[in-house]
Amino acid sequence: MKILKKLFASKEVKAALGILDELDYICDSPAFQLPRKVVESAILEQQEKFSIALKEQGITPRQKVYTMLEWIAGDYVTSGSPNFFVYRGLLNPAGEALLNVYDIIIDQMRRIDCISEEQAQKQKNDIRERIKEAY
Repeated sequence: MKILKKLFASKEVKAALGILDELDYICDSPAFQLPRKVVESAILEQQEKFSIALKEQGITPRQKVYTMLEWIAGDYVTSGSPNFFVYRGLLNPAGEALLNVYDIIIDQMRRIDCISEEQAQKQKNDIRERIKEAY
């Protein structure tokens, strides 16, 4: 079923899936698979909504995918889940890997001028503050 959805997807959706593949290569981390699966499923399950959102928001598929990934990775890494934490405010190796993925996503958003340097640094600092309070 997923293969058919990919095969008959719009050009915006195909571009988004290609961006996920590209970022998978850039991250070079198994931790990327967690937010990737969530974003990929959301895009494939709601293809029309995804395309409409791009037009309404006046953004590119790359900007939308990066933003979605940033939300998901940020939510996971600040969740307080024992999957990512050893103790309150202390990430385990899986959590550290996911935080690294989050940083790469933010860096990529900065690279394409989706956010400013100041915003990028603020988001990185904010996520670390939220991690200290999680769990």
